[in-house]
Amino acid sequence: MTHGIRRILCCVGLRGDCDLVLAQAVGLAQATGAELHVLHAVKSLSDDVLNTLKTSIQDRQMLESLMAQRLDQARQELDERLAAFWSRYPERREAFGEREVTCRVLEGYPSSVISHYATRTGSDMIVMAANKRSFTATYAGKVTKGVIKRARVPVVVVPTRQD
Repeated sequence: MTHGIRRILCCVGLRGDCDLVLAQAVGLAQATGAELHVLHAVKSLSDDVLNTLKTSIQDRQMLESLMAQRLDQARQELDERLAAFWSRYPERREAFGEREVTCRVLEGYPSSVISHYATRTGSDMIVMAANKRSFTATYAGKVTKGVIKRARVPVVVVPTRQD
C-alpha cells in the first residue's frame, strides 16, 4: 500500500536564514503535488515573566494587547520572510504555480506545538531545520529533537549551510 504525501508542514524559525528549509519544503510539495503549510512556533513566556508583566501592567486590556502584538509581529515577520523567499527565487514561485501556501504562527512549547499542529492538520510530513551550526553527532537542536520524538509522520531535517 502506497501512502501519498498530500500535506507538508514546513516549520521555520525567524532568527536565521529560513531559505534552506523553505526551498526543501517547496521542492517536496512540487514533486508530490502536496499542500504546503508554513508554521512558526513562538515560545511561550515563562511563568516568571508572565507574573512580572501582570504585576507591572495592571491594565488587563493593555497586557492582552501586548501579548497579541507579540504574535502579530511574528506573523508579520513570517509573511515578510516568505515574500522575500519568493522574490529571491522567482523560478520556484513560477514552478509552484498559483497554489496557496498557508502560514500560521502559534504560541506554546515549539516541539509540542509543531507536533500537535501536524496531527491536527493531517500533515503527512514535517520539514524543519537542524538548528545547529555544525552537522556533528548531535545534529539536531532541542526543538528538532522534540519534534522527532513526538511526530507521528516522517520529519525531514534540513542541515544548516556550511561555509
